[in-house]
Parts: sequence; C-alpha cells; structure tokens
Amino acid sequence: MIITYVNGKYDENNISSLILKLNFVFKYDNRELKNYDFQIKIKENDFTSITALVIYKILAYSLDNKCLDDPSANIDDITNLFAKFHLHELIKAYYDQKDVDRIFSKIKPLQKNDFFVAPHPINREVIKNKDDLSNKYYNTIHDYYKDKNFEIIEYIKTCLVEISSNFLYHAENDDKSILMAEGNKTKVEIISVDTSDGIISTMKEKFNKKSDLLFSLAFERKITSKIEKGHCGTGLWLINEIVNNLKGKLIIHSEGYVYRNIQGKVSIFASSYWKGTIVYVKLPITQVIEINNFFTKILSQEKKYI
Repeated sequence: MIITYVNGKYDENNISSLILKLNFVFKYDNRELKNYDFQIKIKENDFTSITALVIYKILAYSLDNKCLDDPSANIDDITNLFAKFHLHELIKAYYDQKDVDRIFSKIKPLQKNDFFVAPHPINREVIKNKDDLSNKYYNTIHDYYKDKNFEIIEYIKTCLVEISSNFLYHAENDDKSILMAEGNKTKVEIISVDTSDGIISTMKEKFNKKSDLLFSLAFERKITSKIEKGHCGTGLWLINEIVNNLKGKLIIHSEGYVYRNIQGKVSIFASSYWKGTIVYVKLPITQVIEINNFFTKILSQEKKYI
C-alpha cells in the first residue's frame, strides 16, 4: 500500500509544502493507481481555509480524472475537519462518488458572528458574468461592514468578483471549484483554487516569453490572453493595486511558479508544481483610507483608452 500522510499546519506562507506532498496526482490521469491511502491528521485549529481548498481539489481531481482506483482514507477524520468550512457533505460525496453535483450546487455563503465563512461554488450554470457575481456578494459584505468606511466594501467586493470571474473566464476545464472568504472587523481573506489551465499556459497562447516573465506579464494592465472575447486585462492588475493600496497580501501559485506581493514588495520564483491556479488575498481593513481617490484615478485612466 502507498500512503500519503499529511499533518501539521499549512497556511498561505508554506502551502508549497502541502502541494509538494499531494501534486503527484497530476501525473496519474487515467492511471487508476491501486492501493492508495490518504491519511490526513491535522488539528482543527491548524486547518486553514487554503489547506481545505487545496486538499479538496486534490481529492476531486484524483477521482474525476481516474488517477487512483478506489483510494482509501481516514474519511471520518477528514470530513470532521471540513465541517469547519461547511464542506463535509461535499467531501463525503466525492469519496462515495455519489450525489456530488447535487451537493455542490447547494453550497452557499453562511454568515457567522465573526463575518461569513463563504464556501461558494463557482458555477457557470448559475453565474454568467460579473454582474451576477457582484449581486451575489454585495448584500452579505454590505451588511457586515456598513459601519466601516463605505468604500472598503467596494474593495472587498471587487476582489471577490475579479477572482471569481478570473475562474469563470479562464479555468474552462474546471466546474467544481470553490471560492472561500472569511474574516472579521480587521481583515478579510479570500481564496480560490482550481485545477484547470494555469496562468502560464493561458498566457503562452498569446505571448512567447519565459515562464517567469509570463507570470509577471499577467499582472500588467491591459494584458489578456483572451482579447478576442472582449476581455480588457484588468482583473489581476486591479487585485494587485488594491493589495498595494491596503498594504495587504497577494499570493498566487500556478504551474510551478509563485507570485508574492507582501505590502507592496513583489517577488516571483519557482516552487512546487500546481496544475491550475491558487489565489490568496488578505486585506487588512483597520485603517481609514481615501479609497475614492483610488477608484477615481482608475476611472480617469480608463478614459484615456477610449
């Protein structure tokens, strides 16, 4: 028997270590590897939302792509962990290979006292465009942050919408990803994980550059791999600008490379291979900022391109 054993704490700063333990499945499409056992032993307090989504997508990928043949796992322990993010029924459905579509479609944001833990299915059947995304998230965010600087709501909503729409428009081979948002009065964290074509693969369709340069290029304004479909290339750039303005954190893993923006300091480097894209955004929201000036500046710049 081949065993993958996972324990410890993995957050946005060391998620590469978890990826390295699990990314073997990307080499086993249709191989149906037999006698495989997952043992996930993580303390509930150490089980972060980015850990949950990475493990979920690995389990889903390995079963959807027939990488493993009837793998075993400590499924009771695993589902107990995922109950923290209201994803336990989905994990069990995947493991049993039963009712996955129905349970996935029922996942919805849940507001709690400490903000909302929002495992939200990114589903092309329900959400068609950015307006749908904006309407879906606005009320929940507004109700919780209405006593804050009003424009902070626009920051949070914009990041949620841009991350979700990036999945809808680019991760065309993945229809079972989840966006997770959680936070409190001082911060918001937003995570999305997919196993479709990553940033580098999609950029290579239009630009002939080295992988690290392609990764950097994806964050430049007006650069898009899908210009023929009317995309304007502002999504990642806009998220990056919001992170800069709030002195937050943006970490993106895609196809063996990592983009890090920590309080405005950017680095790009090789790391553990992930098929698709992992996006992590952290926005501190304690300080009062003149956000109107930021959006006004963007709108005035946009007019130059018209």
